[in-house]
Amino acid sequence: MTETVTSEDTAELLPEFPLRFGEEESRTDGALAYAHLATGDPVTRVRLPSGRPAWLVTGYQEVRSVLTDARASRQAAARSDGAQVLAVERVGTSILTLDPPDHTRLRRIVGRGFTARRSEALRPRIAEMAGELLDDLAAGPRPADINEQFCMLLPVRVICELLGVPLGDRHRFEAWRDALIAPTGPDRPFDAGAHQALLAYIGELVAAKRKEPGDDLLSILAAAGQGPSDKDDALTDQEIVALGGTLLVAGFETTVAQLGLCLREILGRPEGLLSVPTERTELAAEVEELVRRLPIGNFGGTLARQATEDMEVGGVRIRAGEVIVAATQAANFDPAAFPAPLDHDPARDNGSHQMAFGFGVHHCLGSPVARIEIQEALLALRTRFPDMRLAVPDEELRFVPGAASRRLERFPVTW
Repeated sequence: MTETVTSEDTAELLPEFPLRFGEEESRTDGALAYAHLATGDPVTRVRLPSGRPAWLVTGYQEVRSVLTDARASRQAAARSDGAQVLAVERVGTSILTLDPPDHTRLRRIVGRGFTARRSEALRPRIAEMAGELLDDLAAGPRPADINEQFCMLLPVRVICELLGVPLGDRHRFEAWRDALIAPTGPDRPFDAGAHQALLAYIGELVAAKRKEPGDDLLSILAAAGQGPSDKDDALTDQEIVALGGTLLVAGFETTVAQLGLCLREILGRPEGLLSVPTERTELAAEVEELVRRLPIGNFGGTLARQATEDMEVGGVRIRAGEVIVAATQAANFDPAAFPAPLDHDPARDNGSHQMAFGFGVHHCLGSPVARIEIQEALLALRTRFPDMRLAVPDEELRFVPGAASRRLERFPVTW
């Protein structure tokens, strides 16, 4: 066992985390930086934005170990000073920052809206929405910003319909998204006002759903525990509102970023959108490899955890109270798990073990829907605009500065 001790006095000498990409990596997809991490020591010391030291775990097996170890607590990290990487981690009522058994109870209830069967039943409607957006795109001027007119709008429309949120309010909750899913640190204080505004908005919607329920997830949450036989599923109003707010904000941000990266990669190929498979199984494998190889975050892919007792990860002793960041996006480039990890190989057995959507009890609830959205979006684009191409040189594309996700600012295309 290796034991490394780093005092608070020497924390400033540690590498910074989240990653600070160089000029070339800031323009591209970040894969090289994560691949570099994955070939180093699987457990290393870094410095968080607060200045606090933490353990960065990048090896595939080591990340899996952390994400399935109850001693690596999200709840403890959310309540610990300086342990957070993203602003949303400071929201202690969020399902993202809870441990079992509270997390288990909430996830069981909200998971009813994200079963594989329910998600697959959404596929025709998602395909229909994609077609409608492409109709609008075709009727507009060229070049068009595919990011704003499609990559952003499709996930937003899907989550609004799934939750039962008015699409016309999108700019309000996009602003709250920017405040809550943002890197934290001394120069980025938590925006409590944005959080309270989001909770008040969801609270009003929940009250309306109780009066006139619909076939949507907020109606399911609003009714949870309301019947005489539903005591095990009882939710407080605070829990319902917190769940609804988390699902709304997290339900489109990552898919927007991922879809943009996937489309950029595809348009960079000689055959462009014609390289997208049309057979369902092949299309699913293509998307699985794309999301493995195109990391969307600068923060590693998972929220921070804190050791509640001494534990060992990859032969390294982590003491109780120390912070752990299990970087799933780096683990996806571990050559021991994914030979030649920078190569695009849809034939890999990705579906069972790539970790773009997390792993363990906090595995992304909406991952089945996100996969379908990306699949149907790429298929619709291939069918409607097989000759689509970038309208500017690729090197002119830039990501939104300061955002947690690698979301493109503009994505001009023509056809």
